[in-house]
Amino acid sequence: MAIGTRRPDWNLRSLRVFPPALMNRLRDSGFRRTVRLAGSKSTLYRRQFSKYGINVRNISRPADLGDFYLNSDELKHRPDELLCGTPELAVESSGTKGHATRVYLSRREMDYNARKGVVLKALYGISAEDRILSTSDYGFCLDGLLSHNAIPYWKSFAMCVGRVDPEDIYRRLADYRFNIVVSGIPWLARFTEVAEAEGRPYPLKLLIGGGGGGISPKTRRWIEDFWEAPLYTTYASAEAATSLGFECLQRSGYHFNEFDFYVEILNPDTEGYGEIVLTTLRRSVMPLIRYRTGDVARMIDEPCCCGLPFRRLSPLRGRLDEIVASVWGNVHPEFFDRLLDSVPGLTDEWQVALYEKDRKQTFQFRLELRSDAPRREEIQRRILEAIEKEHKLAWDAYTQKLGDVEFVFHPRGSLRKGRKLLRLVDERHSAEHR
Repeated sequence: MAIGTRRPDWNLRSLRVFPPALMNRLRDSGFRRTVRLAGSKSTLYRRQFSKYGINVRNISRPADLGDFYLNSDELKHRPDELLCGTPELAVESSGTKGHATRVYLSRREMDYNARKGVVLKALYGISAEDRILSTSDYGFCLDGLLSHNAIPYWKSFAMCVGRVDPEDIYRRLADYRFNIVVSGIPWLARFTEVAEAEGRPYPLKLLIGGGGGGISPKTRRWIEDFWEAPLYTTYASAEAATSLGFECLQRSGYHFNEFDFYVEILNPDTEGYGEIVLTTLRRSVMPLIRYRTGDVARMIDEPCCCGLPFRRLSPLRGRLDEIVASVWGNVHPEFFDRLLDSVPGLTDEWQVALYEKDRKQTFQFRLELRSDAPRREEIQRRILEAIEKEHKLAWDAYTQKLGDVEFVFHPRGSLRKGRKLLRLVDERHSAEHR
């Protein structure tokens, strides 16, 4: 469904009365069209379809593709082989393994994704009188590019300034009279922390956040209570090249866009939680078919009282592996291996836990020392120097106080409790840290 820009309220009313059966037919038609395009234009899809014995003329729904899935390796190492058209721009994930996933788009496709943001304008009651600030990050990532293209369609005073230090923004807040702030969750938390220390100039109308691996209920309450404004979050990814889902005013899961994406839950458990698998339905430059995101959530099929016809995804439960979405990007054990490799005096037994402390994502390094280890202060200094040298995103988050670092030293042999020592653990939802 093409979303226009002149009548966002009309678009929202139209969505609420859109027949689900018609939406399903449009979705299925888009899926068939995408599979046939990929099968005729992409070298990788042609090769894989042949390997799996897939005749694209016989494909109507994802289940017809059997065991065929697309994973992140193809987007990291062979993105050009997925092309079905001429690329005009690209976005990358925040991966930290040296090879980020890369997605190519046309400018028409990016503009289409941006125009869909008028649904959020109508849903959240954004008007021409509002003044909007976006500090979504630029670089090669999606966030800043999408905000820069989408917000002008809202027809309000707006500035998209990139990931500026929250302290610099605070000093300008009253001058520009921003009442809507759009950014990543860690940035919004730090921004609130700065304002709490300096004094809130005035309440905001609303905040829109995404990225950083989600938000805990207590941090959401703290931000909302301080600014006297609701916080709505989105679920976006470089692979989707847009917001795959968004919260309505009820904030009970992410409504996902079923006009543009076919979403499956792979291998659901008894609670319905499984891996999110997506197929793009309107992309012609680099369509993704049954892409395994690695994110774990469940489908919420019950209708939402907001009236939107889209089904919902639950808040993300986490990742399938030890890759953790955070304010530092997607971190993993190899990332920390590289950081600790140059630090003398450490044993091979270590663990890093990510949890929330004082409403801030905190990486706790749990380390065991050899007998010849230097002083603990020296070890901490060496690790921080390694972060500064090896990973700019992590260092910027640390220096801007969007996230924090802790060090805990354990007796030799105490970290390993079983056969395997988990190198990276996400404890943000652990009862121990509530």
